[in-house]
Amino acid sequence: FTPKPIKGNPYASVKIIEFSDLQCPACGAAHPVVKKIISEYETKVSLEYKHFPLTSIHLFAFDAALASECANDQGKFWEYVDVAFENQNALQKKNLKTYAEQIGLDTEKFDVCLASGVKKKYVSADMSEGIGKNVQSTPSFFINGKPLGSWQYEKFKAALDAALAEAR
Repeated sequence: FTPKPIKGNPYASVKIIEFSDLQCPACGAAHPVVKKIISEYETKVSLEYKHFPLTSIHLFAFDAALASECANDQGKFWEYVDVAFENQNALQKKNLKTYAEQIGLDTEKFDVCLASGVKKKYVSADMSEGIGKNVQSTPSFFINGKPLGSWQYEKFKAALDAALAEAR
């Protein structure tokens, strides 16, 4: 098991947890905002990504989550997340394999991983954690355990600044 990489500073006192679905349009819209926030707060915060595929409405989200975990085994989790968000309308299995190739993964290892379902327990564990935190929709963000009401840039920034001030 390879833990998903933390973005930003893993030792930061302010921790962001994101529950997301790679097929969810709102998550796709939030992704550039999150990237901007992390680039600005890189040394001050950490970001941990958790899978919360809304399988009842997003038919390819669970497989896409599995694919990102398979990419993680080869050290390319965030690269895979980026390419999945860029191609949200094309997350069928054949496409997931194409993206693996595009980001330079060993496609044979990737295909075996994806076909085996070996990553299901990790995606399911993230989902259970989200349910435990009462996640109702995606994306859902928590800053030091507190739910973030809105992922709009200004609100996100304000919440981080408040958390950083509190942590001092």
